[in-house]
Amino acid sequence: MTDKILSTLFTKIFATFIMLLVVILNTNTFGAEGTGTIALVILGLALLQVLANFCGGTTLVYLTPQKKLFQLLFLSYTWALFSNAAGLVVLYLLDLVPKEYMIYLIIMTLVDSVYSIHTCVMQGKEDIRTFNIFQLTQATLLLIFMGVALLTCRLTHLTPDIRIYLCAYILSYLLPTIGTCFYIGKRVDHPDFENIGPLFKEMFKLGFWNQLANLTQLLTYRLNYYFIENFIGRESVGIYELGTRISEAIWILPRSISVVQYARISNSTDDEYDKKLTLGLLKIVFMFALLAVICLLLLPASVLGWIFGPEFVLSKPVICSLLPGILCLSCTSILTHHFSGHGKYWVNAVSSVTGLTVTAVLGLTLIPRATEVGTLHALQTAGWISSCAYGSSLLISLIVFIIMFHPHANEFLISREDRLLFKSIIIEKIKNIKQKKSK
Repeated sequence: MTDKILSTLFTKIFATFIMLLVVILNTNTFGAEGTGTIALVILGLALLQVLANFCGGTTLVYLTPQKKLFQLLFLSYTWALFSNAAGLVVLYLLDLVPKEYMIYLIIMTLVDSVYSIHTCVMQGKEDIRTFNIFQLTQATLLLIFMGVALLTCRLTHLTPDIRIYLCAYILSYLLPTIGTCFYIGKRVDHPDFENIGPLFKEMFKLGFWNQLANLTQLLTYRLNYYFIENFIGRESVGIYELGTRISEAIWILPRSISVVQYARISNSTDDEYDKKLTLGLLKIVFMFALLAVICLLLLPASVLGWIFGPEFVLSKPVICSLLPGILCLSCTSILTHHFSGHGKYWVNAVSSVTGLTVTAVLGLTLIPRATEVGTLHALQTAGWISSCAYGSSLLISLIVFIIMFHPHANEFLISREDRLLFKSIIIEKIKNIKQKKSK
């Protein structure tokens, strides 16, 4: 398992580095306002994907080892098609996405839905290596397409538009999606609709709690974007978005571990092993996240302005206000994937609803008042609100975990065994790299 974790970790690090280069291209090309517009379009896409995953998505990771693959895929495709159509109408009527980019959003959500379904099947089969390859391929293609498009604009003296990014995004997902179709085609069983009704009910029941958790969690992460656009302006959304992106880089290790953790627990029947696994990973994630938080605190604001453009110097105070919450969220991700692996999605839903409630109440009351003081104060206030929301989600998850699995207090302390485990993981990966080079 350690090899899978490290493989996923290095993939995530490389993919995050690539995405950082894409963000640098975006901020320097489109400025704060263009970056804010892109953030709103991608947020609309994320909301649509959550709706599509009410019957499918990460629930497939849990059900793939147990059910017929054809039926799982058929139900996931069908639900994604109808939910995306309904979601697009809602986004359009509520004006939550700039309407001039709706056609791009329609294409993006269709491609993303198929890609997400197929990669979730890979996780369910514990084919983490193939999953990592596709994730890395998508990020690399996005950077290549963006680079080529911007170079073409430069050579032809055309003014770059954010449609360049949206087209590059679509192509970067379209090609890997075609590749995943070949992967799925080799593994899908013959068409069989027997008892597909009860399976739909089971998928929706599991998916409802899981995606309710994801929907409320996403809104906890991003509801402030709508508050900032409404009370401050779209340019401020771009500044806040960059601060959020950089802060969330801390999630590299938690996300890498949780991919493998979720697949492992979904295929396990030993509750004691699952508890020890989760506690061990939780402590490793905490140590890593704390170190990353300290590094980001020491990052000078002038460096942000030099890399991303002078407008984004203001992102440093946003980063500082978000870091406590990101530290909490890194730990929460391990607990939520533990509950998901056991099919206890309702726990994650309760945790996320708590966080969303905190975000909504504090956002509506404090951000308008903060704007009277100034833009920077309002952005910092939004960051502290997010940190409070993430902290409340962690508290709920931790309380439920303690009630359900009765860990001793000393099991939460970082022990010599935990340090040795972390050291052994690093040493094992270094040995594997040396062996591959020697071959």
